Amino acid sequence: MSQIDAQWLLDTLSDAAETLSAAIAMIEEDPRKARGVLEHEIPELYAKLNYAVNTAEAGPDAINQMDHDALIAWPQGMPFGQASETGSESD
Repeated sequence: MSQIDAQWLLDTLSDAAETLSAAIAMIEEDPRKARGVLEHEIPELYAKLNYAVNTAEAGPDAINQMDHDALIAWPQGMPFGQASETGSESD
């Protein structure tokens, strides 16, 4: 396992945090926007979080090393993806 590029991880997580803050603000300003936030901003947030995890070791060079879909895919080894793939869910 390689060392994590801490500055890169901080930068990518900050980008995700901005997306989350914007999503929260949209709902606070107009609760009727909740469906749109759920359908648009939340998938964008997940993509940014996945990107942060998937590129944490490679840093900014990851964009030249990985396929775009792999950059934003659910990170291997993360527990949440496992339940839906196997059909079992636990609390």
